Amino acid sequence: MRSQLRLAPALAVSLALVGTLAAGCLRGGGSGPGNGDGNGDGDGESGPRPGPGSGSALYVRLGGVDGIRAVVDEMVGRIAADQRIQRFFVETDFRRFKSQLVVQVCELSGGPCRYRGRPMRGAHRGRRIRSAHFEAMLEDARDALKAAQVGERERHELLSILRGLKQEIVEPAR
Repeated sequence: MRSQLRLAPALAVSLALVGTLAAGCLRGGGSGPGNGDGNGDGDGESGPRPGPGSGSALYVRLGGVDGIRAVVDEMVGRIAADQRIQRFFVETDFRRFKSQLVVQVCELSGGPCRYRGRPMRGAHRGRRIRSAHFEAMLEDARDALKAAQVGERERHELLSILRGLKQEIVEPAR
């Protein structure tokens, strides 16, 4: 389904609270979205990042790229419907936003992906994102994780990681 709404680079993560991301997951786990050069042919300039060694990395416990993709799909749907924050997403292509958010969450959770997009601070500067907007996104993320039946430990860990991006996303009150 192609939505008429378009997401703005500003809150692209809020979850990952990401603006315009240009990164990729490396091949290797079998289900990654490519190598980072955007064409999926495996010859990008970034080399393979070592995957989680012990199997206890959050990335593995989330179900790898496929599990992250399911969570991101659910989360983006919730964000797009959330009247508290949907205005931040009127300019960004949902398909691109989702694929790039998968890459960022993959990397943040210890997976084999490499985020090579804009720094969060620069991507969100001037967007007038306040603490209440960020908290709304975290609520949507929490609800998406629950709906995707992600375990309590993993929900807590991922939400903590995302919460750590707050200073880079939220504009200080003046």
